Amino acid sequence: MAHIGTVTQAADSNHDRTPVRTEPIPGGIVQIPRSLLYSTAHGDAAVWVWSTYETLMGHGIGGRLPAIARRKVVAAGAGLSTTALDDVRRELLADLDGAGPYLARSAPRGRKRSVLHLALRLPRDTGEAWAPVPAWTLDLMWAGRRRPAGRVSPGAWRLYGVLVDRALRNGPVPRRLEETYARLGECLGVSPDTIRRRLRELETVGLAVVAGERGGWLRITVSLHPQDAERAAARYAEYGREEVAPRRDPVQIAALPPGTYRHSPLAESGTPKEAPTPEAPIEEAPDVASPLGKTSPARAREAAAADAAKPITGKGRPTPRRARTRVTASAAAVYRTLPAELTSRIPEHGSRRVLAAIAAELAHRTGAELADRAARNWAHFAARLAAGEQIRDAAALAVRLVRRGLACPDVRCEDGHQLDLDAACKACAAITADHAALSGALSAVQASTGVMGPETPPGAVTDDLSGSRVISPTPTPPTWRAMPPADTAAAVDRTARGRALARRLLTVRDPAEREAILAAHQQAIAGATA
Repeated sequence: MAHIGTVTQAADSNHDRTPVRTEPIPGGIVQIPRSLLYSTAHGDAAVWVWSTYETLMGHGIGGRLPAIARRKVVAAGAGLSTTALDDVRRELLADLDGAGPYLARSAPRGRKRSVLHLALRLPRDTGEAWAPVPAWTLDLMWAGRRRPAGRVSPGAWRLYGVLVDRALRNGPVPRRLEETYARLGECLGVSPDTIRRRLRELETVGLAVVAGERGGWLRITVSLHPQDAERAAARYAEYGREEVAPRRDPVQIAALPPGTYRHSPLAESGTPKEAPTPEAPIEEAPDVASPLGKTSPARAREAAAADAAKPITGKGRPTPRRARTRVTASAAAVYRTLPAELTSRIPEHGSRRVLAAIAAELAHRTGAELADRAARNWAHFAARLAAGEQIRDAAALAVRLVRRGLACPDVRCEDGHQLDLDAACKACAAITADHAALSGALSAVQASTGVMGPETPPGAVTDDLSGSRVISPTPTPPTWRAMPPADTAAAVDRTARGRALARRLLTVRDPAEREAILAAHQQAIAGATA
């Protein structure tokens, strides 16, 4: 709705609280009394209606002239019905706070005559403190159900007035505010969740630029000019809300070593007095915007370094901090290569878990290598899905696809192949030899004692479709109390001989010597039974 009346300019009054702006605001400002702006007895739409009638009032000899506007015109500009507008005007016509009404009206002077409205309790007349809200923002308010793009609710527009009032209290240049949802909610008598929704509306249209900080603090900058609001809205639509690192107190000295620092998976964790393990320099990625609407990798690393250097204060044992995972473009690209059948079942909180696992694996692999690993692992689980098994945890299964197996301790190993040497992994070969020796020793013990184990060895590790590791249970040993004393002694003797034989066989490398040990053991058993 176009405002056809005269708008109070910032330079028209010599009020001591009027900010002297070097660059005038297009369309001027509206002087909203703080008693109305922060009033809990008046609704959000009442503040906008009073401001609208104040801008429609012209100047005349001896003061301001009443506003002439049909209620259909005023209601249509804000998406209100005429009945809702009448309810709002009744709030302003009533004396709710004991200091008088905020609006006066005249009786109709005949048929089809417009009612004249006069905004009362003007700050220039009462000397009351006021908030200088830009008049061009009145056209952005929409109180209807289906709010068009680029419009805000009455509550969000009122919150914008509060932010402008706080930003311009100490000087002509708007200062950056540091507030929380709870503190802003106390000013208007609403909950922090309501403030969160209204602040999102202001960010969408560019009336406020918000940067989040750890601990719930917000850094808010208001836009007073339409050009600034357009740029802020475009940036928010592309990148979203920015997350910044908290400020450090220069008096405090950071602890050594810092609270969190990165280590290689092969590095040993030192004591608090030891220096952290030196790392190879990491190649810096270009400072580009993330496709997921977050901060760039370079800024994310700077923020993580600042978080790590901040000391942990408080009494008692400090709580270890959990490292905050930053989503990079490489991790997002690998996430998009996962099967759609799987990613469609991953919830939002599960996707952050998968992205964190991908980011950890990217420290040792490229994006193409991770994509190949996920494709190889998915071929195995896809066959099990085709056989009729169900996915219990899609996020855990996605983590299992991208994570390296834990059987080999060498991070250079990929499915038994050492990538840097382009040869078979030596660690895997040694582990396979040890497993073969242990299996042979167990088979020999079972053959000598006559006790056969289950089909799945005790402690064997398998995978299920939830992505978790399942360890087969170890069979419960027999109850010795249920046996006669003679049988109990014989069973204990056989167990002791079997353990001794297994220890001897594990140290033997020569097949001939192994056969000799087994033959001697058989003779000892035959002599004992005879």
